[in-house]
Amino acid sequence: MPGITIFAPLDNVGAVTDVPKVSVTDSAATSLSITIGKKGVDMMNVGTDECWFGGSTVDPANSRGIKLLPNAVITVRETTNDFQIYFKCASGLSTTIGVVEYD
Repeated sequence: MPGITIFAPLDNVGAVTDVPKVSVTDSAATSLSITIGKKGVDMMNVGTDECWFGGSTVDPANSRGIKLLPNAVITVRETTNDFQIYFKCASGLSTTIGVVEYD
């Protein structure tokens, strides 16, 4: 299986921190806090089921949110405010989100 290699100047990335994985189920939206000043945050669906992400009202059953397929990545760069992103799976599904922060 081919891998992906990303090249970035070290002075632009800074310290890389592996954050504990986030479990996502169909019962309630799971939140992840992103803090101000991060040079970047990557969130990858490392599970086998899709999930949806968005605000606190994310709800796959009502088409609220954006679908995140397995192995897909959300990237946030240069945060200027603290915020939360929410994840939720459709009925009967569950997955895991891996998180890496760049200071």
